[in-house]
Amino acid sequence: MIALVLMLCAFAVGTSEFIVVGVLPEVAADLDVALPTAGLLVTAYAVSVAVGGPVLTVLTGRLPRRSLLIAVMVLALLAAAACALAGDYPTLMAARMVAALAQGLFFAVASQVAVAAVPPEKQTAAIAKVVNGVALSTILGIPVGTLVGQNFGWRASFALVATLTLIGLVGVALGAPKVEHEPDPGVRASLFAFGKRTVLLGLLTTILAFTGMITAFTYVAPALRDVTGFSPGWVTGVLLVYGLGTMVGSTIAGRVRPESIPRVLPVPLAVLTVLLLVQGFLLETKVTAVLAVFVLGAAAFASGPLLHTFLMGQAGSAAGLVASVNISAFNVAAAFGPLIGGAVIANGLGFQWIAAVGAVPAVLGVLVALLIGRLARRGAAPATPVPVTLAHI
Repeated sequence: MIALVLMLCAFAVGTSEFIVVGVLPEVAADLDVALPTAGLLVTAYAVSVAVGGPVLTVLTGRLPRRSLLIAVMVLALLAAAACALAGDYPTLMAARMVAALAQGLFFAVASQVAVAAVPPEKQTAAIAKVVNGVALSTILGIPVGTLVGQNFGWRASFALVATLTLIGLVGVALGAPKVEHEPDPGVRASLFAFGKRTVLLGLLTTILAFTGMITAFTYVAPALRDVTGFSPGWVTGVLLVYGLGTMVGSTIAGRVRPESIPRVLPVPLAVLTVLLLVQGFLLETKVTAVLAVFVLGAAAFASGPLLHTFLMGQAGSAAGLVASVNISAFNVAAAFGPLIGGAVIANGLGFQWIAAVGAVPAVLGVLVALLIGRLARRGAAPATPVPVTLAHI
């Protein structure tokens, strides 16, 4: 039950992050700001998640996980309501940054609660269910939110997010277990986790692999239109196939036991890399283009839960902090990916070359993952369960 509740919460939080993208013109016009200025609502959100999430995780390390999760959802609810009611651009920007802080802390705490609710061998599956919520936000929450905003005004989009968040809050309050985690070691001791090679290598893998993936995905819609020849309506349909791929990928990842992650991790990363290398050719026909988009989602979202579970297992009592930093690493990739793709277009190489260029960091990600596997075989990276347990209320 708690896994479904956390998936719903992740769905609401994920929708909150990107829903503004679909209504940026309406926001800009209503608040009388330029479109690039309105676009900063996306950038500031990503920066706030990347920086604020780890900081808040450290500051709240001594608080009970269940109570903290409830507080995070309350904060997310208030931020979504403030976005819906914002009367000017500065207020909306402030509310978005508060929502971002809630998101950064949410994934750290939700990850701990999720793995506490299951036996050690099912911890990857628990993380995968939380990731499924994010996947659902890309294929359902954001399109529906955009449709609502375009028909009823952009404030209605944020009202929808607030409603979803409220439902998640009620679910957490009624169904979240009390979690006993290792005593907070303090800031200095928590930072020692980042002295472990396996933690640093795992975070580096997240940045490299997802930089490659996001480089390709950012421009996949115009590529499907201009290279493959899909009409705008069909492009939306193909993106739903991508969403289906993300669900399949995270479900497959959930079947991997934590101790097997170092051995399995290079496989989806290698699939992702090969796809990026050949995606330009696959875009030339509609059938292969649809297949490429599906595999892109599946490979990326199979890699994500594996990396997240592995990192939490390596972090010991700093599992929550490392989980938050891993989300920050993903946001670093989300910042670099569009820049790389934009540089490809600016240099006149065309949409077909974007994924191939994105394969460069992805290849490096595979190599780092292979190194993690080698360290595991030598005993330097034991795959340990996340150190949290349930305590009955």
